[in-house]
Amino acid sequence: MKDFDALKDIWTVQSAKPKLDYDSILKQVKKNKASYTAKLLTETLVMLAIVLLLASVWIFKSFVLWTSHLSLFILISCCLYYLIVQIRDYKSLINNNTYLEQPDRFITYLKEYRKKRYILNTRTFTAYSIFIGIAIGLYFIEVFVAAPLWQTIAAISFTIAWFVLCMVLMQSYKKKEQDKLSEIINNLEKLEKQFGE
Repeated sequence: MKDFDALKDIWTVQSAKPKLDYDSILKQVKKNKASYTAKLLTETLVMLAIVLLLASVWIFKSFVLWTSHLSLFILISCCLYYLIVQIRDYKSLINNNTYLEQPDRFITYLKEYRKKRYILNTRTFTAYSIFIGIAIGLYFIEVFVAAPLWQTIAAISFTIAWFVLCMVLMQSYKKKEQDKLSEIINNLEKLEKQFGE
């Protein structure tokens, strides 16, 4: 009798397992993809504005020391690198609609993309931050020459606080981005598993 009850419990659990709605999951995947690509586009446009601002400062402001020119060159190079990465990622995601025809290929693509973004947001971000720190340090040589000591100390303190804040915000950003990509992948995997059954 116990075996019969155990079988009955297993049957009840399996029959109670709801089937996933194909349309609602695809709508959710489309919505997540659209919000993620919109975020990438916004970040790209902001970075483009920063590059233009830095270029205009370099062109229209006169600097006393060569370190300031080197500083702006490093800053603009870092921003251009980030801009190129964002444009590449945006274009690859916006043009990739294989989730409609071949969800398994899209899942593989997203897993690889998630790994690349994780590397970008960890190792590459660390190198990026180091180069920006060097550029700001080079710029502070000119600030130190031209400004009073208290202004230099205030600027250095603000910059250190800014870097700490960016590191803290980057942890949150990295987690949110990984969660959003994981959600898309999980939804597609559930759908693929349901069709496999």
